[in-house]
Amino acid sequence: MTSSLEYTWFKLFKTEGVGPKTINNIYQTLKNNSEINENKIVEYLSKKNKLLTNWNNINDELCFLEYQKIINQNINIINLDSKDYPLNLKINLKNSAPPLLFFKGNKKLLNAKNISIVGSRNVFEGGINFTKKITKELTLSGLNIVSGYAKGVDTISHLSALENDGTTIFVLSYGINDFKRKKEFSDLKLNDNSLILSQFLPETNWSASNAMIRNKTIVGLSNAVIIIQAGPERDEKGNMSGSFNSGKVALENNIPLFVLKPSIVENARGNLDLIKKGGIEVSPENAIEKIKEILNSKKSIKNKEEQSAFDFI
Repeated sequence: MTSSLEYTWFKLFKTEGVGPKTINNIYQTLKNNSEINENKIVEYLSKKNKLLTNWNNINDELCFLEYQKIINQNINIINLDSKDYPLNLKINLKNSAPPLLFFKGNKKLLNAKNISIVGSRNVFEGGINFTKKITKELTLSGLNIVSGYAKGVDTISHLSALENDGTTIFVLSYGINDFKRKKEFSDLKLNDNSLILSQFLPETNWSASNAMIRNKTIVGLSNAVIIIQAGPERDEKGNMSGSFNSGKVALENNIPLFVLKPSIVENARGNLDLIKKGGIEVSPENAIEKIKEILNSKKSIKNKEEQSAFDFI
């Protein structure tokens, strides 16, 4: 049995009752007060008998076999203490940052200059045209495009980035083993120009709740978020709009939010509401200039690490 710290984080991730906030608290506490190792993690868990019991009840042999199986599938695993863990996630999401990330592809994109593009699966023509235009302009400016690999805006933004010799991160709402190349991407090579990322165990199936969790990670990875088309916060059945929720997450975490002018797309009540809440309205004519202007004006951030996350165009 190995006692490597990488496996220890994986075992912690698998421990019942230990969620992202607890793991983030463990990481921050140990980082600030001492070196991080398995003994210190166990000592932290001992403050809550139930968590320690759950940790001790894990079958280490089976857990390690699961961990090793993932590694053998050429899936990379990084934790909060890994040097490659995205700085933006720590800054933007703080204690709700995903404790583990599973990925394939170019790991340099994890800490690239990221812009998220978010919008409806059933995007209207005005939104399609704007997505292609703004993605091309951002890509030519050297920015990496982040989206969720869903139908509509997500797929269009990924494709446009790759077709313009740019880079992109596919953030999945399911385990990485369920990733399948869509027919739209059949003629494109996915090598150093892309990264496939999931915060869920590789065998995890899609669910609506995982999709909402994934949306927060898309936003957290980013220096700015662009909403193409969003419906109302909740539809007539009470279902929450993922695009609208992504916009709210950006505003709540002080991440610049750009929202396409509602008149450009139909069924964009969410665009109007997000603008009222503080989103910056953009149009096809002025979007790239406004994005550059706002991001380059982020000079008042006190933390040097946070400053570097915005000063990039």
